[in-house]
Amino acid sequence: MPKDKQAYELTLEVDQMNFLRSAAEKYGIVDENKAVRVVMDYVMSNRDIQDSVFSEARCLRCG
Repeated sequence: MPKDKQAYELTLEVDQMNFLRSAAEKYGIVDENKAVRVVMDYVMSNRDIQDSVFSEARCLRCG
């Protein structure tokens, strides 16, 4: 697959960034950017989970 990467600004909560850093370290992923791409590729290639990922409202910080 061709590498056609572009840089985008992404705003994350501190715990989300910590999660990405932890996953990258645990699984030997180069950095947080690659960890995000891994998650994106997984969701994109598994259409059967997309509805459950995107249609359910989630808020870990809502009280």
